Amino acid sequence: MDVVGVAATRAAVPLAAGAPHPASVVAGFPTRNEVSTVRRVVDVVEEGLCRAGWAGCAVLVNADNGSSDGTPAAFGAAPGRIRKLTIATGADGTGKGTNVLAIFRAALDMGAERVAVFDADVRSIEPGWAGAMLDAVEGNAPAMAVPVYRRNRYEGNTTNHIASPLLAAVLGVQVQQPIAGDFAFNCGFVERALTWPLPESAQLYGIDIHLTGSAAREGFRIAQVPLGRKIHNPGFPKILFMSQQVIDSAFHVIARAGHPRPAPAAPPGPRATVDTAVMRPEAALVERTLAQVRAYLAQQRAAIGCLFPSLDGAVWARDGLAVVDAPAWGEVLADALAAVAAGRAVEARDHLVALYLCRVMTYWDEIERLDDPAAIDAALDMQTAAVIRAVARRRGLELTVAPPMALSPGAWAGGPL
Repeated sequence: MDVVGVAATRAAVPLAAGAPHPASVVAGFPTRNEVSTVRRVVDVVEEGLCRAGWAGCAVLVNADNGSSDGTPAAFGAAPGRIRKLTIATGADGTGKGTNVLAIFRAALDMGAERVAVFDADVRSIEPGWAGAMLDAVEGNAPAMAVPVYRRNRYEGNTTNHIASPLLAAVLGVQVQQPIAGDFAFNCGFVERALTWPLPESAQLYGIDIHLTGSAAREGFRIAQVPLGRKIHNPGFPKILFMSQQVIDSAFHVIARAGHPRPAPAAPPGPRATVDTAVMRPEAALVERTLAQVRAYLAQQRAAIGCLFPSLDGAVWARDGLAVVDAPAWGEVLADALAAVAAGRAVEARDHLVALYLCRVMTYWDEIERLDDPAAIDAALDMQTAAVIRAVARRRGLELTVAPPMALSPGAWAGGPL
């Protein structure tokens, strides 16, 4: 398994859909209702492609999942010299993952050697991102590039507490931000990715962990590229249903791993993911989210105790949430993997969403006392090490039972609160 760090380096003609248009590079923009930001993102990526010398052999592809705000029109209206293609997705049960895979298929149709995908709501994107990411996937052997951003300490929760530690504990790689949204791939990776079984959750927000986790499982090269600060639209409004989709896709990847192969406890290099910017999500939004979680915990408390025995003796605060520190979180994730091995992935997934919010609230209390971003990065490394140790103690786990391909969201259905 190859996970490496990479240092950051160096007239639009609309295309008719349905016909091949040769390109060496495709820059893709999966969108849904991002009219306020998409044009600037496209402009910055195009500038980056021009600086890197890709302008003459690149195509910009917008895969849009049913926007109602004119996002595709804004994409098409962005001035520039690089050709553009818009693909409409949007069937029921589809989302970001459908968009990303549509970009992959378009890239293969055009014979592209490399593909980069950029979130259309990033407000801090810089021209150098495109070249740095694309340079990192040079070669024929399947490879992907993932970014390393500095983010507000209250963001990146699903990355920090679920995606990154699970990859380390089960698939043997320490990737700081495996579900960050902006990626690059070479043709060898794209071809393989389109052959992997696709759970419904991976057609939604589970796509990032589906790609990164599958790459880790298959031993592909994963390059980690530092890109600086990331500022984008707040993610907390999506935290319940998005984390359920990420966990579901992660369990699908894990269920094909056979057995855990923990990474070394020491990270491969210094973590630098926490920014000096500090901004909590809006208090009323947090409270509405936690009200849902409290109701779920009150209803499912006995069932959670059966599936997560490590919570026996846990401290439950007066607000109805469990206090879950980093060592306890390691045991919770290990319990979840034991449930996956026992064929109870769906129950574990839904309970884990609620327990994850308990961990997030405990973590926010912990970092409230830390002024230095480096201290928070160190705490995240210690949490990953705790998860690795907890999973390693569960000897004999056989991860071979795949969850259902269909996603039944149950209590976590619905859009942002």
